[in-house]
Amino acid sequence: MRFCVLGTLRVLDGSREVTPSAPKLRQVLTFLLLRRNNIVQTTELIDELWGENPPSSALSTLQTYIYKLRKILSHDEVDSFEEILQTQSWGYMLTIEHDQLDLNQFERLLAEGVAALKRNETEMAAKCLAEALSLWRGLALADVAAGNLLSAYVASLEESRLRALELRIESDLRLGRHREVVGELKHLISVHPLHEAFYAQLMNALHRSGRRWEALEVYQRLRATLVEEVGIEPSADTQRLHQSLLSEETTARPAKLEPPAGQGRRSTAVIERPRNAVRTLLPAQLPPDIWDFTGRQSSINDLVAAATMTEPAATTPPTVLIAGMPGVGKTALAVHLAHLIKRDFPDGQFYCTLRGSDGEPADPGQVLYNWLIATDMYTKKLPSSTEERSKMFRSWCSAHRVLIVLDNAASAAQISPLLPGSEHCTTIITSRSGLYGFPCRKRLDLAPLTLEEGVRLLGAVAGRQRVEREKGDAQSVVRFCEGLPLAVRAAGARLTASPTLPLRTLAARLADPELRLKELNSTDFDIYHSFDLNYQELDPRERSALWLLYLRRSTRFNLKSAAETVGCDIDTSETILTRLVSAHFLRIVGYNGARDDVVYAINELAHLYAEKKLENELAERGTPAEVSLDAGETTAIEAPAGSGRPAAPGRLVRRDLRWNN
Repeated sequence: MRFCVLGTLRVLDGSREVTPSAPKLRQVLTFLLLRRNNIVQTTELIDELWGENPPSSALSTLQTYIYKLRKILSHDEVDSFEEILQTQSWGYMLTIEHDQLDLNQFERLLAEGVAALKRNETEMAAKCLAEALSLWRGLALADVAAGNLLSAYVASLEESRLRALELRIESDLRLGRHREVVGELKHLISVHPLHEAFYAQLMNALHRSGRRWEALEVYQRLRATLVEEVGIEPSADTQRLHQSLLSEETTARPAKLEPPAGQGRRSTAVIERPRNAVRTLLPAQLPPDIWDFTGRQSSINDLVAAATMTEPAATTPPTVLIAGMPGVGKTALAVHLAHLIKRDFPDGQFYCTLRGSDGEPADPGQVLYNWLIATDMYTKKLPSSTEERSKMFRSWCSAHRVLIVLDNAASAAQISPLLPGSEHCTTIITSRSGLYGFPCRKRLDLAPLTLEEGVRLLGAVAGRQRVEREKGDAQSVVRFCEGLPLAVRAAGARLTASPTLPLRTLAARLADPELRLKELNSTDFDIYHSFDLNYQELDPRERSALWLLYLRRSTRFNLKSAAETVGCDIDTSETILTRLVSAHFLRIVGYNGARDDVVYAINELAHLYAEKKLENELAERGTPAEVSLDAGETTAIEAPAGSGRPAAPGRLVRRDLRWNN
């Protein structure tokens, strides 16, 4: 069986076409193909199909789609249903061979072409690149409806096609086929009026064909388009090419499209990116780094490599994503990383917090407006729509090497317009929601500090000698902070404000659940507020399940016991637990590859938040707040709002009553 995504979606079983006709089926299959041989989470598929407002039947409908796809892919042979499209923990995985997908062939040929071009084997490069482009049958996935996640993959595919086209034309120019490519390049600049590389190649081809005056006209057309549409001049490389044409240098050639062979980490002294010569102020929007940043060295090394290393066939800008629970230090790590690598981006750095203290996501259109102003764009030239501002920003980035930091991203839809399209720009993203399924070069699910790192950080804030004298109590403080850097800093600030306060006294206060949230709150870290933002994003059934799970006798459970507690089927339970894990109310502490063997645990600070939240909600409804989430209690409570049970005022139910699915 063969699958084709470089054009319209096609599924071929030998000579017979078995492509699904239903739009949603095509969308699910396409997503699985682009994430081939990797697990696609159920929540990702639901987000892709229905966005932020899925119907109540979303899970059962998705399961129906999966069943229909299995029948198509397995020739209606029931025994082989699970072999091709497997059910995995939290989702599904489509397993295919490398040569079954045309995209795999394209990527292989593109890499071979780039390697041949670096070795100056131009004939071989032209052949490989032409063969790679011959696999395309039109715009990528032209007949497939794309949601937020799938749209990002489609954009990446189109970028890869344009990159291959640039390199194939460069190979033809090196082989002296300048007359043959003139017509093609004229068509390309009409279709892609802001793609500067095609203009430079056309100028070179026309000049070599003895049509220098036409080449000069092409430059004037490029300059007029950039100034009118984007408000910038052509890049320094293209300006040098123009000057060489004016000087009648018959050997004029455009800048090389690839870095020298063996190039690794970007070096500003080696790879000269075009820069606007008239700029007097470069955007430098990074917040200051913190002097006592502690730990994370292994993660930092991996992130630096991912953010700065070039790849031979790279056609997409490097993107790194740092995810994690509130207070784990995502922003601090992202800013620290940005300062470590900012010298690799001489044209500036952009920074934006995408979710304010009130939890409302920032408008990407307004973010783009602010950024474009920072690039010296004329205000009157800025378009009103987010889409057009995004295009203008990407056009500006194509001529500049910049670093972008997007802090606390709310969704893929929010950040997609803010991403550059050029492979020489890097983006660092942080998110507490995880953004699972978002395509990026490197993803880091940030863990809390180790005990040793936490003690070092506490010493940096409260005084190393003081902490060293009471190291055992310092370790207890870090444990009660669960290794969260912001909580450790809050504890350190508490010690700094009270120079005579012994660490053992603070540790004793933190051991008391009634005092812990109060002691760890500070102006920089409000634990209750941080978890409250996550809680507000849960739907009523997820909130009800959260209370029932927190009222269990045991703080650890598997999928089956959770389903029994909540009162629903296994699939629904898995979907809810996945959502609670991504919101950081639960964590996975054990998994050996089988769906039924996943072990979940309750985050202790989240548990304290939940107790406080439940007490507040009961008090607001006038219900006695005599409730404890302690594992051994059996106190009666009122059914949580949205639990599915009819709730009469003052009605009490015991904690072992089940949630009605």
